[in-house]
Amino acid sequence: MLPKIKRLSRRDLNICNLSGKILRFPNFWLKYLVNNLGFSRFAVVTSTKLSKSAVVRNQLRRRIYSSLSPQHLALSTDVIFFPQKSMLNLGKDEIKELLKNLDIKN
Repeated sequence: MLPKIKRLSRRDLNICNLSGKILRFPNFWLKYLVNNLGFSRFAVVTSTKLSKSAVVRNQLRRRIYSSLSPQHLALSTDVIFFPQKSMLNLGKDEIKELLKNLDIKN
């Protein structure tokens, strides 16, 4: 789990969701917005469309949070991840590899 300072608040999540830029990938898509804090903040949105089981959704959320690298944390952006159903079949190492190749332009 990320420290509270690295997570998006409800207010900031809504701002990023309304005015952020979209990047789409095969297993997930994300919205991001540049901030002036000097570090990145993240949120992972898993709806019941993804899985009816809260346990499965929370496991995926934890895998995504743990796969974020220090390189992602230093970007100075607010990022919202929206995983797709295909991401449920990926292991922790595969998710880490996907996020390692992630390039968010400021």
